[in-house]
Parts: sequence; C-alpha cells; structure tokens
Amino acid sequence: VDPSVLGPMARDAMPSIWQFFVQSPARLSGKEDDERDGFERTLYLVRRRFGVELKKRGLVWDDSDGETYIASFSSRTIVYKGMVQSCVLPQFYKDLTDPDYTTKFVIYHRRFSTNTNPRWPLAQPMRVVGHNGEINTLLGNVNWIRAREKAKSMDAEQLRDLVDYDSTENIVTMCDTQDIPSVLEPLIDLGRSDSANLDAVFELMTQSRHRAACALMALVPTAYENEPALANNPEIVDFYRFHGGLLEAWDGPALLVYSDG
Repeated sequence: VDPSVLGPMARDAMPSIWQFFVQSPARLSGKEDDERDGFERTLYLVRRRFGVELKKRGLVWDDSDGETYIASFSSRTIVYKGMVQSCVLPQFYKDLTDPDYTTKFVIYHRRFSTNTNPRWPLAQPMRVVGHNGEINTLLGNVNWIRAREKAKSMDAEQLRDLVDYDSTENIVTMCDTQDIPSVLEPLIDLGRSDSANLDAVFELMTQSRHRAACALMALVPTAYENEPALANNPEIVDFYRFHGGLLEAWDGPALLVYSDG
C-alpha cells in the first residue's frame, strides 16, 4: 500500500494491512461446485472463529487500541476498501495497478458516511454487499436476530448445510461442529453500521446455500402490495408473502449491489 495518497485523518487512523494466502486441503480443492462451496463455507466458519478468538483477546475492531478487522476471507472474492478518495484507490492498493493482476469482474462502490462516523472497517463495500442509503428498521431487525440467537435457533443440527457432512473431517480439524453456535453468535451488533449488519445476515444466508438473489429479495422485499406491475406475476407476490412470514424486512435502502463470487 501507499499511505502517501491518503488524507491526514485517514492516514492517522490507517491500520496495518496484511494479506494472507490459505491453501485449500486436497479434499476440498476439486472443480465440482459442491467441493468449491465446501471450501468457501470452511473459510466462512474459520473467519467467524477468528472473530471469536480475537474478541476474547480484546483485538476486535472498535474505538480502542489493538484493533483488528478481516475485510474478506474467501476463495472467490477479495475486498479492497478504505478511507480513501475513489480516484486514488488503485494508487493506495498497488495490486490494482499490477499488469499481472486480472479478474473476471469488479464491483466498485463508493459512498459518503451519513449515520456513522467514517472508519476503516465501515468503508464500503462490505464482504458481500455494497449499500448506499439507510436501513430505517435497523433496531427492529437487530432485536429479532438477537431473539433468535437467544432462543438457540442456531444449533448444529439446523446448520447442517454449513458443514460438509459427507466428509465431516473437512471441518472438524478447523472448527469443531459443536461450537458452530458460538462461532455464529453474535451475528449482528448495533455498534456496526446498518450496512455491516445487513451484510452479515445476507452472508449467513448465502453460506447456508440460499441463492444470493433470493436471499436478498427475502431480506429487502420490494413494495409489492397493490403493485400493478406485478398483476401478471402472482408467483412473485407469493414469494414475498411467504418470506414475509419468515423474515422481517430490512427496509429503507436506496441501492444494493452484491456478489458471492
């Protein structure tokens, strides 16, 4: 990275930035979709375990010293973000100007912080979602997710899709399946931004094998009631009504972009 392109506030708050490369175990390095998905879910659980262990050591990103934040930990996507002007992002992250560095696609998102103070970990995009706007129902959304956590609705049996049970050793060596609930809790936190909380719930749904588009439609439903444009598409209305009984709407965003790789 090149800190010289940053403004004084961003430079003073800039963390040490590291990249880690993780090799896939041979049993998870195949070309089949299930094998790739298994490795991706393993990385997700390991990252969540990192968060638990870092919190125990007082190293989770907050307003104190000793801050740590994992921007991305995936075999499919890499997140480059920071408190930088959009025009200097490729100058700050030198990877982005390296001619040997190629990608099939890029999602580029910039925004101004409105309801939270600018901080490095809250810069957009998040791990899966880029969000511009404001979730007006955030408090209710957070409380409902917390209620489900307290009810122990997230137990190992109900999260079987997060683990490759055809070869359970794939996950046991890195994250004991009996500890999955503690790894996933707390999933959300009012100390984070609305975008970060929505991203965490959306990521859990995609890692649980929900199709990304369907997961986002369920979380952030369109205004479908009495919508003339949907008069000839009752299946879309049925979709929203069905999921409305399962999930509380995260209402208020102006724009969402996403990628699960």
